[in-house]
Amino acid sequence: MGSQEARTADPLDTLGALARQVAGATLDYLGRPRNKVWSCPGRLHVEAHGVHGPDGERVARRIERVLERHPGVVWARVNAPASRVIIAVTDPPPRSAELVRLVARAEAEPANRTEEMAEDELHHPADGTAGTRVLPTLAVDAFGLALSAVTRLLPFTPLPTELAGLVSATDLHPTLRESVARRLHGHERADSVTSMTAALVHGLATGGTGTLLDVAERVTQWREARAHQAAWCRAEEHLIHGPEDAAAEPVPAARDGAVAEGPAERYARRVLGLGSAATAVATPLLGPRRAAALGLAALPKANDSGRAAFAAHLGRVLARRGTLAMDRAVLRRMDVIDTVVIDEPALRTGRWLLTDLVPLPDTEIERVTGRAFDLFDATAPTMVQRKDGWSLGPVDELDLQGRKGTRERERLAEGGATTVLGLAEGRRLQAVLAVSEELAPGMQAVAAAVRRVGLRLLVASDQPDLDFADEVVPHDGQLVDVVRRLQDAGHVVMLLSADRHALARADCGLGVHREGTPPPWGAHLIVGSDLEAAVLVVESVAAARQVTRDGVRLSQIATGIGGILALRGGQAQPSAASLRSVNAGAALAFVDGLWRAHHLHTRPAPPVVSDTPWHLMPAEAVLRRLDTGADGLSDAEVRRRWRAVGGRPALGTSLGSAFLEELANPLTPVLAGGAAVSAAVGSVTDAALVAGIVLLSAWIGTVQRVRTDRALSNLLARSAVGAKVRRDGVERVVTAEELVPGDIVVLSAGDVVPADCRLLEASGLEADESSLTGESLPVAKDPAAVVAAALAERKSVLYEGTTIAAGHATAVVVATGEATEVGRSMAAARQGAPTTGVEARLGSLAKLSLPLAVGSAAAVAGAGVLRGVPLRDTLGAAVNLAVASVPEGLPFLVNAAQLAAARRLADRGALVRNPRTIEALGRVDVLCFDKTGTLTEGRLRLSEVDDGQRTRPLNDLDPPLRTVLAAGLRATPQAERPEELAHHTDQAVVEGARTAHVSLTTAARGWHKLETVPFEPSRGYHATVGQADGHVLLSVKGAPEVILPRCRRHGVGGGQRPLDDRGRRKLAERAERLAGAGRRVLAVAENRGASVGDGAGEDLDDLTFLGFLTLADPVRGSAAPAAAKLREAGVQIVMVTGDHPATADAIAATVRSDGDEGRVVTGAELDALDDKGLDELLPTVDVIARCSPSQKVRIIQAYQRLGRVVAMTGDGANDAPAIRLADVGIALGRRGTPAARAAADLVVTDDRLETVIAALVEGRAMWSSVRRALAVLIGGNLGEIGFTVLGAATTGRSPLNARQLLLVNLLTDLAPALAIALRPPPGAEARSELLREGPDRSLGVALNRDVALRAAITTLGATGAWVAARMTGRSRRASTVALAALVGTQLGQTLISGGLDRKVLGASLGSAAVLAATIQTPGVSQFFGCTPLGPVGWGIAATSATTASLLGALLGGR
Repeated sequence: MGSQEARTADPLDTLGALARQVAGATLDYLGRPRNKVWSCPGRLHVEAHGVHGPDGERVARRIERVLERHPGVVWARVNAPASRVIIAVTDPPPRSAELVRLVARAEAEPANRTEEMAEDELHHPADGTAGTRVLPTLAVDAFGLALSAVTRLLPFTPLPTELAGLVSATDLHPTLRESVARRLHGHERADSVTSMTAALVHGLATGGTGTLLDVAERVTQWREARAHQAAWCRAEEHLIHGPEDAAAEPVPAARDGAVAEGPAERYARRVLGLGSAATAVATPLLGPRRAAALGLAALPKANDSGRAAFAAHLGRVLARRGTLAMDRAVLRRMDVIDTVVIDEPALRTGRWLLTDLVPLPDTEIERVTGRAFDLFDATAPTMVQRKDGWSLGPVDELDLQGRKGTRERERLAEGGATTVLGLAEGRRLQAVLAVSEELAPGMQAVAAAVRRVGLRLLVASDQPDLDFADEVVPHDGQLVDVVRRLQDAGHVVMLLSADRHALARADCGLGVHREGTPPPWGAHLIVGSDLEAAVLVVESVAAARQVTRDGVRLSQIATGIGGILALRGGQAQPSAASLRSVNAGAALAFVDGLWRAHHLHTRPAPPVVSDTPWHLMPAEAVLRRLDTGADGLSDAEVRRRWRAVGGRPALGTSLGSAFLEELANPLTPVLAGGAAVSAAVGSVTDAALVAGIVLLSAWIGTVQRVRTDRALSNLLARSAVGAKVRRDGVERVVTAEELVPGDIVVLSAGDVVPADCRLLEASGLEADESSLTGESLPVAKDPAAVVAAALAERKSVLYEGTTIAAGHATAVVVATGEATEVGRSMAAARQGAPTTGVEARLGSLAKLSLPLAVGSAAAVAGAGVLRGVPLRDTLGAAVNLAVASVPEGLPFLVNAAQLAAARRLADRGALVRNPRTIEALGRVDVLCFDKTGTLTEGRLRLSEVDDGQRTRPLNDLDPPLRTVLAAGLRATPQAERPEELAHHTDQAVVEGARTAHVSLTTAARGWHKLETVPFEPSRGYHATVGQADGHVLLSVKGAPEVILPRCRRHGVGGGQRPLDDRGRRKLAERAERLAGAGRRVLAVAENRGASVGDGAGEDLDDLTFLGFLTLADPVRGSAAPAAAKLREAGVQIVMVTGDHPATADAIAATVRSDGDEGRVVTGAELDALDDKGLDELLPTVDVIARCSPSQKVRIIQAYQRLGRVVAMTGDGANDAPAIRLADVGIALGRRGTPAARAAADLVVTDDRLETVIAALVEGRAMWSSVRRALAVLIGGNLGEIGFTVLGAATTGRSPLNARQLLLVNLLTDLAPALAIALRPPPGAEARSELLREGPDRSLGVALNRDVALRAAITTLGATGAWVAARMTGRSRRASTVALAALVGTQLGQTLISGGLDRKVLGASLGSAAVLAATIQTPGVSQFFGCTPLGPVGWGIAATSATTASLLGALLGGR
């Protein structure tokens, strides 16, 4: 006995001595070099101590004096925030060791423990891995793994497993971790010591699983440190140019107290406390080792591992962008930040912009804008500039006579201008101008990211009206106080600024740096001028919060599995099993953290939006600003600008990312946990089945999504926009994606504008901007500078996605990609879409599934214990029942049903980009339309002819009105096909004349053309000189305000009468009335006997007025029936348009119900209402006119606040943000813009409203079918639970074993429920009934009723058969009869629900056949724990199942 003890002690002594030696050597290595050094040519950075405390300034000056006495030192400056002294040296430089000794002699010890800890944890990016303890920790981890390998060879475990868990608990508990950090004088030192200790203990106790995970974490930290060092090496020469850049005084501590604990810390504290309590309670019941294993299962290691991995990878991402992490620890607490403060003046570039101009009366705009931009100095805007008799400067400093522009200056001040200049010619004021300091590109993107993440946004500024901020605080130089007040109020603050002291005070300081200014030492992260990096940091807050949530969830699952393993017993080392579960959860969290950080930086970069007023600038100033010329850019310059600007993000989703997104449904964690628990208790088959169903469901959704995105990409590719561009003086054709700012493009009629452009030259140019502004009529364009705030009024600018209706032009590209007006709409469209009804319902079912699973398992286990059955015997059945109670087929069922509906819609011309929105379609109760191209056809047509007294539609023209139309036709260019004509108005007149069977010779026999005067916007008419009946005939068609003043007679009924001023006024008023309903009105006049010669038609002054032609964008013929069907379905229809209220109301009247007055409001009226007033108004409105994109978004949000389910239909870029925000976004694909298509959930390729109705029917049909299928799935599972719990309460054991429960789910959950869910919508009569159901029914009360009824009937059928079988035979036979009755009852209810549908019938009968074959086949029957049944057994099962099913049909009303 004694010799055996000696033999067992020898290896322990050896291993212990070896461990002590390695630990001692490692701990000695922990003392990092006293003064770390980094050097570059001409400079050294040496670590300096004692510069943070109360004597820091004095110590810093002493270090500088000592160093500057050295002959090899040019200058030395202490940078206290970085704990470095920067030394400029001579050439050749002195020895580094010599300078380090001088620093060591002059520096001081830290003043207190807090300062010592701060210095120890300061990681200057230049130090790389030398500034951390990663390498020695990795060395000890490697030694721990070697110990583990040796330990496996021993017949015993040298150390108890519980000791390893105790070390981990010390590191994971917030209070214990803080206590260890105080004792070891630093958090990082404590982390390293506990990791090393854990590696050694794990190696001697539990194996190397935990150590392998620590190795992975340390490797990510090592890579992060290397990336930060590389970033510093690249940036140092740009940061420090002289002593003024290097020096920095000490900055204040981050905050007065500790940051409030976040959800991760609160969970860790709570779960570790519960674990300790569970250990104490379980010790007398289970024994100390199993009780300890139960406590160790509570270790929240996943919580910590995910956050560490996320922070390390995020640090690498930022370092590769050039961001300097002066305190990388801040990346590990991003999840607690809730407030962002932006220092607006710090984001100004130092340059000024002319932003607005108000000319004084009788001043030519083009003349003054050219002079203003010629004189303006962007670097010294308030200095008076003079040239060629003109002067520009502050009004009070100009020597003016006469008017001072007081009213105009007040107008600019009301618009928010803080600096106003005057422009004078001689001593006479001609215009006043607003100037503002240019903001750094990207500030709006930062603000948008803050809103997107859901943080509070404060802006420190001297401009009080910043609508994107939650609060504007005065910028009075006291930014530190602003941060302090927020922190005192309990907020965790991120600050974007250049203020060193405020940055140091913030919880996360992002330092901005402009060339020529000192770096913002004191910031945690120095982003420089890269505001895209700031956007990334802001967005990381949301990602970090998700990582924390994932970590908590994985910790909970790992705790549950570990607890079950501890309770199950039968293991020599239960604590080892618990720790394996904990480490597995931590490994998953680690991967999750890495993936989310990687996904964060692969998102599309935000667009850099310029505030430059291109429309206001003269063409020459635009070319100078863009550094281009009339010959365009060179190829080399294009390549350089392309790299700087980039293009649009590709539309679509990769297979991998789509698969991961499909897995991210609420039931996946529950099902994954259930599969893991099943595997842990030995039911590997169950686990494999659950995992397979989850993966198959996600794969089905992935394939559908990728296929649809590819179809949509092909649709967009077929309509790719080309551009004729001038480069190096040569014109060539490129795609729109290849354009860069500064490119010169050439445009002509029919071209789609490829980018936002400033006009340089134009001739007769008109643009169709309906896709952007909603205005269906073409707009005249002119290169002259224009003063305008609204997009629709900027005549000198062309916008991407609009179409050239007439004329030709040369323009310069000013914005491409997401920086265009359309691109910004697409960027807004990609922001967070609302959660759909299916997702919300899945979430509620997931929340319900977990307590049901746990409760049923506890009930079965408890019943067994109460009846004297050992816990170990009942635990397996309890766990398998818990897994069976989770409806693992639910995501598969819903995805498959939506996929089937999506395919049916695709056959009808609708591409479903997100199948999950089909269910939301079934609940839509508000449908918002944009008029142009949606309710209307989106093209002009001749609608009526008027002779000044009578108006008739085109199909009811009498001879006098046909004469008017014929004259208009003669004054129109001719073409074989109307679509070949440049102007939409000319196309409409020609098509209308053909429809009315009016020709050129109507009322002008033998007419033939002699001469034409083509239309130009400056002229305002088109004139044709012809000859008929031997007379010369001049025919004119044009704008009424141009034609009427030239008319001297009015042709009426074949005769003529004089036309005086009063008559002309009456005709002008009549024209206005005709135009009031959104029509375009053309006046038609003629002059018989006009002379032919040079200039014929140019000087019109003796015309006879004949009448008016009215053109309109007609309402689609299908619109009224479609609207009636929607109203019948209980859907409120709201037209949302940018048109005039009268126009919108006239069109809405054609689709209203008879007798419905309707109510029209404007966007301006909505702006005057607060949210409460808007919520009260919207249910009563059916037309909203003059509505901007931002107002559309507010309207959608208001309806959603009211609990309405909103669909938005449109085709323009102006619709995109609202389409994306709506519960269901629908784009019309044939005419729709890329922005609208990219934002939509549903793209209707045929532009027919009937297809929208079909989608609504599909949504409601799918919703109804899925409700019945869910009743089959969930009700059946609840019935299984009820039967099992009743049986366990009666006998102490579950009537069905794990494999039988699995068989039940296989036969009843998949095929039968799926067949019901996949049923197509019923016939036409039933479809009408389905629409009339209205959206008030949902997957709520009706589903709950169906589920409860099915659960009760299933329980009744199985229980009745089981009781009867127990009375007539053995328990094994009774369980087989119960199995048959349980399956039979569920299949019977499925047949009743599905009716005579062939798929439902086939699935149910097929499942019944499989059940019979399984029970009656001897080998298979034994595998499932069954016994073949005779006629009596089958009779009992069939009778019970039939009776229960019929009772269910009776109670359910079917």
